[in-house]
Amino acid sequence: MIKSWANRDSQRLYEDGRVTKFRGMETDTAQELLVVLNAATSLKDLSPLKSLGLHKLKGDRKGQWAMTINGPWRVCFRFRDGDAYDVEITDYH
Repeated sequence: MIKSWANRDSQRLYEDGRVTKFRGMETDTAQELLVVLNAATSLKDLSPLKSLGLHKLKGDRKGQWAMTINGPWRVCFRFRDGDAYDVEITDYH
């Protein structure tokens, strides 16, 4: 379950479907990934789904995971005790 958001725009997309700043991003794909993330109770729920592009991040994003939306866009989050925290949609490249 998603417990916290890193920014309001990501939360607004999930809750209302409104997009304000994610230019060039496939919003339907982003919403689907957020629904899957919200339903996950462990990373094992996500890892067999190759289409999610789940990968562990390094560097200043160490401790975070990411799922590929399209192009440079990712859903990034921390996963702890069966829940997702600091969920954000971002182009961190």
